[in-house]
Amino acid sequence: MDKFLSHTAPQHSSSRMMPVELQDEVAPKIKAYYKYELAEMYSVCTKTFSAWIHMYFEELQQFGYTKHTKLLRPEIVRFLFERLGEP
Repeated sequence: MDKFLSHTAPQHSSSRMMPVELQDEVAPKIKAYYKYELAEMYSVCTKTFSAWIHMYFEELQQFGYTKHTKLLRPEIVRFLFERLGEP
């Protein structure tokens, strides 16, 4: 039975998965963006992007967002990157 030992990774804190950034990959900057700019970054049309962010409408309202907001402030962009992932 000793022949069938489990080969699992050690459970040390150093073995935790960490995000890997490729050398030529640049993380998007947290700044104000227009909806159409973020839609382009996510490679979707503005209508699709608006549908995505509408899922978080109530939370976005706390940042002063309305459905007619075109320029998304940095705190809204940070929120969206956390929810949707960075483009």
